[in-house]
Amino acid sequence: MKSSGFTLIELLAVLVLLGILTAVALPRLSFGPDIEQRLNADRLVSLLRLTQLRAMNDPDAFTLNQPLNQCGRLVITSARFGIAENCDNALADSYPPQGPLLGINQPQAIGATETFPVIIQFGTTVSGGLLSEDAWLGRPYIEQAGSLVRMTSPVDITLGGVTVRIETEGYIHALP
Repeated sequence: MKSSGFTLIELLAVLVLLGILTAVALPRLSFGPDIEQRLNADRLVSLLRLTQLRAMNDPDAFTLNQPLNQCGRLVITSARFGIAENCDNALADSYPPQGPLLGINQPQAIGATETFPVIIQFGTTVSGGLLSEDAWLGRPYIEQAGSLVRMTSPVDITLGGVTVRIETEGYIHALP
């Protein structure tokens, strides 16, 4: 007589796999009111990485009077952050509440370890319009008093309860 069903070993294996998946997946899921802050932090990380990739690949990302000279920069104020949507609009230190930018356009509380506005650029150009070694490697620069200075310590940007860190060598991540 043939019986159908699962063996005890199969049932235990399924229960163990479900337990492992639950232990790994549930802590990563965000629930509650801080989900918006986490999403905004993820958007900031994505925009920083996009800016970094543009800077690493396009010599015109920093060259003045070129159509794409704003692609390698990201501006963070105390209420907003973003990059120029089409790369050819000059993105002022305090860009208007409504304008062509990718980022967060609704006011919110943003904190940083630098004074606002924080203007981050990944690399520079050298003579002949070529990318510098720092641009190839995606190393961040920060604008201070109108000139670009290579970051010597990590910069933390806080959106609500979530902190995004930009390391001196260009690694961008949200802190747990």
